[in-house]
Amino acid sequence: MIKIAIDGPAGAGKSTIAQKIASKLGFVYIDTGAMYRAVTYKALQLGLDLEDPKSYDFLRDTTFNFKDNCIYLDGKDVSKEIRTLEVTENVSTPSKIPFVRDYLVQYQRKMSKDKDVVMDGRDIGTVVLPDADLKIYLDASSYERAKRRMIERKSKGIDQTIAEIQKEIEIRDLKDSTREVSPLKKADDAVVIDTSNMTIDEVVDTIVLLINERGLLKMSELQLTVGQEVVGTITNVTRDALYLIVGDSKAVIYSNDIEGYSEGQRLSDQYNEGGEFKALIKQIDKDKETGEPLLILSTRLYKVLEILPTFEQLRETEEIISAQVVRVDSRGAYLNYNDFNVYLPLRQSYLNSKALHQLRKEKATIDVVVTNVNFNKLQVTVSQIIAANKTARLEREEAYSNLEVGMVVEGKVVDLKDFGAIIDIGKVTGLLHRTEITHKRVRNVGDYLSIGDIVKVKIINLADNKIGLSMKALVKHPWDDLTEKYQVGDIFDGEIVKIIDAGLIIKMTEEVSGLMPAREYSWLITERLEGQYEVGDTIKVKVINIDNKARRITLSHRETKENTWGNIKLNVGDAIKVKVVGFNQAGAQVSYKDVMGFLPIAEITNEKRISKPEEVLNIDDEINVLVKTFEPLRARLVVSAKSYQYAKERETFNQYFKEQAESIPTTTIADLLGDKLKEFK
Repeated sequence: MIKIAIDGPAGAGKSTIAQKIASKLGFVYIDTGAMYRAVTYKALQLGLDLEDPKSYDFLRDTTFNFKDNCIYLDGKDVSKEIRTLEVTENVSTPSKIPFVRDYLVQYQRKMSKDKDVVMDGRDIGTVVLPDADLKIYLDASSYERAKRRMIERKSKGIDQTIAEIQKEIEIRDLKDSTREVSPLKKADDAVVIDTSNMTIDEVVDTIVLLINERGLLKMSELQLTVGQEVVGTITNVTRDALYLIVGDSKAVIYSNDIEGYSEGQRLSDQYNEGGEFKALIKQIDKDKETGEPLLILSTRLYKVLEILPTFEQLRETEEIISAQVVRVDSRGAYLNYNDFNVYLPLRQSYLNSKALHQLRKEKATIDVVVTNVNFNKLQVTVSQIIAANKTARLEREEAYSNLEVGMVVEGKVVDLKDFGAIIDIGKVTGLLHRTEITHKRVRNVGDYLSIGDIVKVKIINLADNKIGLSMKALVKHPWDDLTEKYQVGDIFDGEIVKIIDAGLIIKMTEEVSGLMPAREYSWLITERLEGQYEVGDTIKVKVINIDNKARRITLSHRETKENTWGNIKLNVGDAIKVKVVGFNQAGAQVSYKDVMGFLPIAEITNEKRISKPEEVLNIDDEINVLVKTFEPLRARLVVSAKSYQYAKERETFNQYFKEQAESIPTTTIADLLGDKLKEFK
């Protein structure tokens, strides 16, 4: 049975082309996309959870069939039902479930076993029918595909611009080619046909021509095929040929096609007019005088039948062979391998007709692999492209096997991407990610590398036939220079290279800077960093932290000075005396020993409500307060005169009651009863 696989992206015309070819050749058209739609339709009808893989157990009792370009689900034509909006919106869900895909792939393979089929989809040539007799990959520019979809949708009353549909198609192309389950991928032996500037009929004719070139169809005009054995009657014997009648057709066999013929031998000595002659059809030509079909016969082809199994073995093993160019025509070239001519279509060669003619003159050979052996037509088709791809693949595999993580190699920059550079390191290429170019942050790869540059790189990763490279791994990290030069506790005068909201960026080496947070400027809350420095100024700082894991270094200016707050020992609630040194709307600034504190306006007095601290306080006043907040590490001291006054009042009140209790004797109930008893006596 003949299997034709047609793959390609959305909008390339797969379904239309596949249907026309199937109709033209009398093959069965299998629309794999329709099968997924049918599964979705049935699941929706059954009210199942589409996300649950177990929901699709019904597939085991489900049948699919195709007839007259219609799909039958369980014996019912559902061609219209599967095209509803509900099915369209949900078909992607079962399509990504491995069980559904595996089941349908096996079902599709089974359908192709007992009939000639044309099957289209996105992974037919790579997954469903990897052994297809002909694999076609239809492609077209995203613009052309969008234009076709726009016309198709317009006929259905859907109005969209080409730009909208083109964006939709490009997004789908990306999803289809990168999805985990059965991504869109061109088979290595597929014939690519760009349909951008072709009509539907031109594409169909091109594919039918390919089918004929591979000897997949019979010459229906004569009901005779190349390689077929026929018996004819000799009508004329000449010096170098026998002329025959085979059925209603004329035939001829030339002396050099007669097995056992020797140079100089007279054919009339062995063959007579009217005698029967058995031979194989070597070629079906046309009579130059009448234009009628003329069969070219051969008895030497019988030996060819013995040779063909050898070519079939070569096809199965994909062995690369060298064959000499002996004849060139408009569609390809005939190559001789072990005295047998094989055919190389131009589409399977890197060379054009002119180059092939030159190789014929030079009696040169070409490396090819056998792609098809037709036992009926005694034809062998080969491919130079597949042979070259295999050679390159084997060379890459060998080169890859010789690589090890840690090796330092020299390579050439062959391409630049946003994410890095592609480096040719001999037969294989590796990725130099932009994060591996230098220890600095790389925003634009082109600022560091150009195509053609020769670079030395280190192999840092080998996984899944992918090679990770690094340039920065060959250079000492600037952080290492910094940690050798600085230690925690070191004090130095640093240059300010940047001022940010968080603090100052201080230069430490040519490559590395440290951060002095704003909080590390002073121990005093009143001393602010803002406006104190400009870029280029120097400031004395101390290294207070080196984080090797995060590669961050923290600096401090206040650590270079004595921490006056460290000498202050206070607890919340302590009574102290402070000096008023300034006012603001929120309260009064006060000093205590060598540090500054704050007296909020609400904590100044309990005698009356005030709006300004100056109403009851003067500069240089010394007042008694209680400590409300004391945070020496944050240089924060908040005090309250009102709380002190309340405390004093409570102290006076408590003292008064204490004195009262001591001056008045305590009278108990027993004492009173005793006094009454005395009165009665």
